[in-house]
Amino acid sequence: MATCFKDAISIHELSTLSSIVQVGDSTYKELMETQDSVFSHPYFYDIRGRIRTKLVQMQCEIESHDSEFPFDFTQREFSYKHIIPELRSKNIIIHITRSVSPAKLSYKSKYKEALSYNNEPLCRQFAMFLDETPPYRLDPFYGLLTFGGNEQTFSVIQFPAPGYKDIAESIIIPQVISIESPEEAETFERKKARLKKEFLAHEVNII
Repeated sequence: MATCFKDAISIHELSTLSSIVQVGDSTYKELMETQDSVFSHPYFYDIRGRIRTKLVQMQCEIESHDSEFPFDFTQREFSYKHIIPELRSKNIIIHITRSVSPAKLSYKSKYKEALSYNNEPLCRQFAMFLDETPPYRLDPFYGLLTFGGNEQTFSVIQFPAPGYKDIAESIIIPQVISIESPEEAETFERKKARLKKEFLAHEVNII
């Protein structure tokens, strides 16, 4: 179990999260720029942010089927059929959010506030773990895969302070797609095409 934020996530895990954001956000921008897209109508401007977040969340679900995906993938369900992806490892729990700045937390909610107490350095909750001696372990840290930006997309892992009042620490997500690598570029385009197809097949339900 990691005891500090920087040890809670590996390089491979960061690369996976980077891919999720880049593919999802690039697909969103392509859809919004398509002249004959239904989303170009002014009546859809107020839901574009929601669509942007959902595309990144959808890409998370798609990538979770990869045999090398480094997290346990589940879905957290709320009222009114609201569903979000949840990623877990032995060190961290991650939810995907969008914010206006890498230095600002997304909107507060009860589940985010409750999980933020996992990040308390001295008062983190204990859970029973019968195969270990002593018979307990620390709960995983709670992190937010936060993205946003206009011309340039940013993405970071934010560790909210207990009570969800501030950011205790953040880790910048590295860029992994290089235009100098034909293989990576081909994989990137293939992922975008799959996500776009999946989204357009379900766009009525998403809206």
